[in-house]
This record gives sequence, C-alpha cells and structure tokens, in this order.
Amino acid sequence: MTLVQMLVIAGAFVIAGVAKGALGMGLPPIAIGLMTFSISLQDSIAIMVLPTMATNIWQAIYGGGFRPLFRRFWPMTLGAMAAILVVAMAFNHLGSPQAVGWVGAVLIVYSLLALSAWRPKVSRVTERWANPMIGLASGAVAGITGVAAVPFLPYMQALELDRHELVQALGIQFMFMIGAITLALAWQGGFDAGNSLGGVIALGPTMLGVWLGNRIRHALSAETFRRIFLVALLAIGLHMARSLL
Repeated sequence: MTLVQMLVIAGAFVIAGVAKGALGMGLPPIAIGLMTFSISLQDSIAIMVLPTMATNIWQAIYGGGFRPLFRRFWPMTLGAMAAILVVAMAFNHLGSPQAVGWVGAVLIVYSLLALSAWRPKVSRVTERWANPMIGLASGAVAGITGVAAVPFLPYMQALELDRHELVQALGIQFMFMIGAITLALAWQGGFDAGNSLGGVIALGPTMLGVWLGNRIRHALSAETFRRIFLVALLAIGLHMARSLL
C-alpha cells in the first residue's frame, strides 16, 4: 500500500467519522466512496468493516435503550442479515468491480431522497409488516454493494423515533448488518493482510472524526450539517456511478 493510498484512507475515515459523530450514520458509504478514488471497492469494504463495527457497537449500547429497540426491530435485523448472506454468497458479487457503479447509484438515490422535501411517516402499526420487508430489501442491496443505505436509512428516518432513539436504533441495525457483511467477505476471501491492517490503522482517524463530529454537532444546527453531508454524498455517488454509463 502506497503512502498516497494510506493518506486517502486516513482522510476518508476522518471525514466519515465526522459524519458518524454528528449524525449517527454515514460512515460506510462516505468511507467507501472516498477510498475508491485510490483503492479497489473490495479492499475499501474490507477496511471499512473494523472501524464501522467499533463505532456501531458503541452507538448501539450508548443510551440504555438497546433491549426495547432490539425487540422492536429484530424482524428487520433478521431479514437484513439473511438477505446479505444469501445474496452475497449466491451471486459472489460483493465488492466486485461491477458493483462500483451500483454503490454510486445507491448513494445518489439515498441523498436525493433525503434532500427532497418529501418526508414520509410510518406508523407503529405499519411497522409490523414493513420492518421485515425493509430488512430483506436493504440486505439484498447490501449483499451486492456492501453499503446498507437504501431503503433502510430513509425508512428509519420516517419512523416515530426521537433523535436519541433513532441514533441508537441505527447503531443496532448497522452493527448486525456489518457483521453479516463481514461473514460474507470472509467467505469470499475478501480479507488479506493488507486490508486487515488498513482496518486497524483506520480506527485512529475514525475516532478522531467521531470526536470532531460531536463537536461540530454542537456548533452547527443539525439541519445545516445534514444538508452539507448529503450534498457531499451525492457528489461521491455521481463519481462512482459513472461506470454505469
């Protein structure tokens, strides 16, 4: 791994960590999107696993609401994990070069939906059948692209959750989804000494970014930072989706 690649990886995780600390989400798509400017998608996903898992374990536990939130969303969790493993292992497509453009398309769809004025609301009654369906759909997308974003994130933002519940619920779901992606990558032989070491090294920049994100969250309004984050995500998605043209 060259010095330039290491600097790109470090910078990617600082920026992604800032988003994670400020918004409670965004680490995998931002980190993967930025790393693909310098390294392959499969290596980017492999490096992303450890820092993402570390931050999501903290996010899932912090706040004291793990048990009620897990009971509420376990059908989504189970569906997502099953779909990730089945799709990734059946098609052997996770992290392949062909998936780069589709990762970009996922980021474009998510950022455009989040930037629009449309704000759907999902009731607790609807959750009974919607949670497992969203889990399966999100897992299928993640099983191909390695990014758990659509339709999972827009759906979670439409639920009747306060800000603290939403952040913790996202951490819980991401923790299990990343766990399934890790298993699928291992089955495909996606880890090697280089990208495994890269994941360990990325922990430092990630934690620095999370710390900065927490500081920024108190300095800026949540809506202002949210829009900056989404515009940046849209730009990354457009760059990656060029391979589909």
